Parts: sequence; C-alpha cells; structure tokens
Amino acid sequence: MALISIMSAKGAPGTTTTSMLLANLWPAPSILVDADPLGGDVALRLPGEHGPLDLNRGLMSLLPAVRRGLEPQTVVEHAQTALGGQQVLAGLPGPEQAVAAAPMWPGLAGAFARVPGVDVFADIGQVSSRSTHLAMVESSAALLCVYRPTAWSAVHTRRRLDSLEDQLRDRQIRVGIACVATASQSHDVAAAAASITQGLGWVHDYGVVARDDATVVIYEGGEVFRPERSLLVRSGHTLARRLYADLAAVVAAPEAVAVAGDVRARSRRGRRRAS
Repeated sequence: MALISIMSAKGAPGTTTTSMLLANLWPAPSILVDADPLGGDVALRLPGEHGPLDLNRGLMSLLPAVRRGLEPQTVVEHAQTALGGQQVLAGLPGPEQAVAAAPMWPGLAGAFARVPGVDVFADIGQVSSRSTHLAMVESSAALLCVYRPTAWSAVHTRRRLDSLEDQLRDRQIRVGIACVATASQSHDVAAAAASITQGLGWVHDYGVVARDDATVVIYEGGEVFRPERSLLVRSGHTLARRLYADLAAVVAAPEAVAVAGDVRARSRRGRRRAS
C-alpha cells in the first residue's frame, strides 16, 4: 500500500516515538520499519510477545533478498510481533553496516511502498539530499518531518525541506511537519511552524505530538494506566487521523480523474458511433 517516512533535520526531536505512535494508532494494518542507516533502537525499545525482538531479523535478513530482487510480500515474512501486536522490522545494528546496505536502499524502498494490504511506517532518522537512503524519501507517499519548538530546530527543518524540494515536489509526495512539545509551548509551536511553512505551500502543518514523559515509557516496556487517556496517545490519534485522511484523498484524486477521463472517452466514442 503506502510508505510513510518520518524524518528529522537535526538532533533527536522525537522521530522514533512519533513513528511508533503513528504505526500503533493507524486506522489500517501497518508495519513499523527502523530505517535509520546509522542504526536504530526500535527493536531495543519494543519488547516482543515472547521476549526481546531478534535484532538480526528485519533489514539485516532482508538484504540478501534485495540482491535477488525483493518482492513486496516478502517484507511481511521478516517482520516480528511486538508486545501489543505491532509488526516491526528491526533496523541495522549500527553504522558499521551502513556501507554494505547503501546500494540496497532503492530495492528496500520500492518493496516497502508496495507491501500488499499494509501501510509501512519508516523511521528514517536524519535525511539530506545526499543521504544514502534518500530512496526511502523518493518512494514515500508521505514524508513527516519532526521538530521541536525552538528557533534552531525550526531553522534546520526549514533548510532541510528547502534542500529536498526537488525530490519532494517532482514526485508529488505529501510533506508535513509535526512538533514534539508540551502544552505550555503552544506559542513557541505556532511561531516555529509559521517560520518553517512560510512560502512553502506544499508543506502541511500537522500540529503537535505531546511531549509526555510519563506515558512514553510504554515504548520502553513500562506500564501506564489508561494510556488512551494520555496526552501522548490523544495527540497521536489526531495526527494519525489527519494524515490518513489526507493520504486517502491523494489516492482517491487520481482514481477520480481516471474514471472521469474514461467516462468522457466512452461518451465521445458513443457520439461518434451515433453520428
């Protein structure tokens, strides 16, 4: 179905937490992929149903299949089930594997974008126009850039989106931003979002992911009473609904155009035959 990539411009603003939150709350089946070429910690943070997740089952086990021509349905076979039911693809163990994996990203990205019946959420870490895994961005239906409500985070995010404009606009990728912030930072969020999106009509503001330290421990094996009532989960539901609705509209629009074109073509053929 669709590949949704979550990135940052600099630092660690909460990309991994946002990726896990969206995958968990998505209204359709999803797989969470740890796709940071420098190595990620999704499989370390999420416990499995029967113990720790296998760090070698995921991108590492998929790489040989990429060399042979990776079929999208094969992706599901390499996923593991985390506690709570989320399907997860473990990432590379560390930066040592980045060089070997570099030529494989186009094959991985193409397969992730076409997994039958499943939307894929990829935590791709920091991205630039020269990143080895830029194919993940180019194959995405949507790209979400996570930032913090600070001047330096807003500046870096704006500059990074500017540098990626050619790759993003040419492919008609749905591009958005989401700010990780506390409720008391609403004024700073508004100012940062305005500075990022000003003049960039193709960048959509999806609002805030609540910085909720008391609840985020659920992604580290901790227990939280009634997490569905937490600021983190409520903000995640809002973000997921907005992004899902936008992607559904984007998918439906070309189909509507195709149907309308087919109707017009049949209408014209009918008139020619009648005359």
